[in-house]
Amino acid sequence: MSIPYYRMRDHYYRMIGSKCEKCSAQYFPPVNICRRCKNTRLESVEMPRDGSILGYTLQKESVAGFEEQEPMVFGLIQLSNGVRVVAQIVDMPYESLKIGTKVTAVFRRVKADGSSGQIFYGYKFGPVRSGISKATTD
Repeated sequence: MSIPYYRMRDHYYRMIGSKCEKCSAQYFPPVNICRRCKNTRLESVEMPRDGSILGYTLQKESVAGFEEQEPMVFGLIQLSNGVRVVAQIVDMPYESLKIGTKVTAVFRRVKADGSSGQIFYGYKFGPVRSGISKATTD
């Protein structure tokens, strides 16, 4: 497993952000200085898994290593705490997407390293399914 990926695995697996101890502003990815009040005392906090689509796009050509996933849909997701993240949208046909669609974080395979066979996992966003409140896996 690559060292940088291993060290950051909680951020990929659990969407760990930061929260200002002074003004309670939240950020993802984590920051070292609060953008709102400039405080340097921030704590790690797990981001909520639910949100809604603010915007989306279809990417037909990808970077090396992601060709088997083409085309990919990416969206700007506003989490329930107001934090915005850019993430891949899965399990929803592009034609069915609408601004405001409710989505939830899912834990999925991001890519596999061809030479070592190592599989990298991370979060993506998919449709909210009735009766499911936690992220699902493949």
